[in-house]
Amino acid sequence: MTFVIYPGDRVAGRYLLQSEIGRGGHGTVFRAVDTELNQPVAVKVLNGEIADEDQYVLRLWREAQSLAALWGTSVVQVHEFDTDPRGFVYIVMELLEGEPLDAHLYEIESFGDRMSPASVIEVLEPVAHALGMAHSKGIIHRDVKPPNIFLMDPTIGGTRLMDFGLAKTPDFEEITDAGMIAGSPSYIAPEIWRSHPFDHRADLYSFAAVVFRTLAGQPPFTAGSTLQLYELATTAPRPRLNAFRPELSPAVDEWVNRALAIDMRDRYGHMQEMWADFVEALTQSETPSLRRFKSGLYRR
Repeated sequence: MTFVIYPGDRVAGRYLLQSEIGRGGHGTVFRAVDTELNQPVAVKVLNGEIADEDQYVLRLWREAQSLAALWGTSVVQVHEFDTDPRGFVYIVMELLEGEPLDAHLYEIESFGDRMSPASVIEVLEPVAHALGMAHSKGIIHRDVKPPNIFLMDPTIGGTRLMDFGLAKTPDFEEITDAGMIAGSPSYIAPEIWRSHPFDHRADLYSFAAVVFRTLAGQPPFTAGSTLQLYELATTAPRPRLNAFRPELSPAVDEWVNRALAIDMRDRYGHMQEMWADFVEALTQSETPSLRRFKSGLYRR
């Protein structure tokens, strides 16, 4: 099936597309208006040339199903998932105003700065809670990384966890091709690299790698090639945050060693425990933002 969707088109006769706000290999996201409720929304439409391929429809359905199951957490809210009368598949979601975490990090780092420890807690705590809820429902995100964490405009506040298109759900059916690695290389757990069986602890590793990135200014491992990155992630000693942020308590490095353990059996078993230990370790540090945070006076 070949079709092209442009701003000005209507999806399902209801959603008036206004402008394109994102494009990927599998679909396009538009800013739109729900003309029945007169409210802004985001509409993701599968690309015409792949809309009739089962694996991409399944991926979008999995995303809609996961988001709906996690309603009330910090995941993006989903309003509708359906097929337009013209035959293409779409999902209608909450319209996000703000910026992804990776863009925020690049911006502050361009001025030689890093996120304050208290800001890291504020920004990532909702994501930790959302992942904990997802895991309790048997949902594994599989692609936790800074571009999939969205910082809402300060006038709205909060953080959103996005893109469950690769999620493993209780009715899991593999949709990646044989030999393909799902996820972003800098945040992939060792067992995923090795194509070994995995569970929710792969998300814990990825989330810990995001925590490391926010504080250190780089992911846990950097390399000149995918092969080198694989070798570091699966065999190298775990990196020390103190090497990048000497003002942090040594307890944070103990947390890193466990949260990024090569063998998933050596990691935390649950997100709630891992996050609580991180906050405890981080707040042992004495920084201006943490002193304000502990006194209840912190403002980002």
